[in-house]
Amino acid sequence: MKSHLILLLIVAMFFVVTKSEDVTKTKQHSQHNHNIDGDHSLRNKRSPKKYNLKKSEHLFEKFQKKFYRNYENEFEKQKRYQIFKSNLLKINQLNKREQGTAKYGLTEFADMTTTEYKMRTGLLYDPDNNDIGNPIANIPNIDLPKEFDWRTKNVITEVKDQGTCGSCWAFSTVGNIEGLHAIKAGQLEEYSEQELVDCDTLDKGCQGGLMDNAYKAIDQLGGLELESEYPYEAHKDKCSIDKSKIRVKVKGGIDFPKNETAMALWLVKNGPISIGLNANAMMFYKGGISHPWKLLCRPGAIDHGVLIVGFGVAEFPVYNKTLPYWIIKNSWGKNWGEQGYYRIYRGTNACGVSEMASSAVLE
Repeated sequence: MKSHLILLLIVAMFFVVTKSEDVTKTKQHSQHNHNIDGDHSLRNKRSPKKYNLKKSEHLFEKFQKKFYRNYENEFEKQKRYQIFKSNLLKINQLNKREQGTAKYGLTEFADMTTTEYKMRTGLLYDPDNNDIGNPIANIPNIDLPKEFDWRTKNVITEVKDQGTCGSCWAFSTVGNIEGLHAIKAGQLEEYSEQELVDCDTLDKGCQGGLMDNAYKAIDQLGGLELESEYPYEAHKDKCSIDKSKIRVKVKGGIDFPKNETAMALWLVKNGPISIGLNANAMMFYKGGISHPWKLLCRPGAIDHGVLIVGFGVAEFPVYNKTLPYWIIKNSWGKNWGEQGYYRIYRGTNACGVSEMASSAVLE
């Protein structure tokens, strides 16, 4: 009887050990498969976000709470819901086709039509009639560093918010001038975008404009006042410039060759650069290095003015890959993107970043 009990105990211990080994092997196998399925390419090292349209009603309710939406009536709510569902498909396509590390998702624009979204841009770019006639920038003959960021040198002001006024061109222009002046004078000051919206007769206020036009307008106006003296209102008003309060003067602008290496060299030596780009992917951008499929962000369809403040390179040694990128200051507040900034792939004219790069020339 005693020997029988001992035999049963040995058999039970055998099954416990065997089961433990099987669990361990299963976990190892599972981890191995996860690495193969999840990390077989740089783009797919994390599964691309895909929204389930069957859950669109739930997603829409969450969206309304997060962004404090309160629609006028049921008709308006249903209209916004249909737009929201359509935008979910766009987000899924952006994530599916992404060639960098960017993630796209639900932003404050997720219930807006493309036309409504364009009110948050405002660049009046015409590729067939864009000959402003500015001189071409002199590109310095220097060694190009691997990375460079003017934000670390106290020459870039805080991220601002243009609101629903199509004044991106004014924010890009003023950001460029703020940086140039801070480098030249050793003092960072915030200048007035509202002065341009109100007083620049070469552009169209909240209906759009061009940075190249704005440089000339500032020259004609005599300069820019401080933001604190002429604060932003997000709508066009009567021009009320006080020339006794002008703090910075401009004598026209320069344009850049459509060459991203040349742009980077000039930026390191001189300061931030105003650019126009296609903002299609920015509508749902959440973070990462954006490198959209070209058909989803055509270089020729430029509609948004922003500011390049630096560049860098993300390295992925495991995959023997690198992702060079631009650091771009946007004008949609700090809650958008990466605390108000956008990183986009550098070197392929992604979304048209080199199509219309320019800078003011300070007096």
